[in-house]
Amino acid sequence: MKLGERQAIAFVHQDKEHKHIHLYVNRIDFKGVAYNDSFIGKRSQRAAEKVAENMGLTTVKQVQLEKAFNQKEVRTEIKRRHDLSIKQFRPKSFDDYIKAMETNKVKVIPTINNQNKLQGFRFEFQGHNLKGSEVHRNMSIGNIGKQISGIEGAQILKNNKTGVMIAGKIVDLT
Repeated sequence: MKLGERQAIAFVHQDKEHKHIHLYVNRIDFKGVAYNDSFIGKRSQRAAEKVAENMGLTTVKQVQLEKAFNQKEVRTEIKRRHDLSIKQFRPKSFDDYIKAMETNKVKVIPTINNQNKLQGFRFEFQGHNLKGSEVHRNMSIGNIGKQISGIEGAQILKNNKTGVMIAGKIVDLT
């Protein structure tokens, strides 16, 4: 990127599962000339990939592809267990749905925002923790509400004025 003649500092981080480097470079050189930072994010990403490939290191892109590949199977399995829970147990409330999914070995974690409103669900399965929208587009709180029947199903989503009971606590829907 031709940033050699500038102030710079680098930090090796080991705070995550993977060791990585943070590099900070001054955009003003020693002559007072500013570096053109147009598309700096993309250009630095490409430069980092080239360096990693030349040094035989794992690139961010490789990690992301591997993670996506591994998560695809997990997402498919969570969705399958969701469909099975809906069909097998026919839950009448969100609490019933959570219990049905738990029976099928998927932990459902309600996401409650600062206004004490139910925003959605996270799904924990085999060490993976995914938002409903990451699992499948039909796994949003609205779509799950439409799939379960009774007062806590589609009716609540229509009037949106009633709280729902989640783990013994009444929360509103967003």
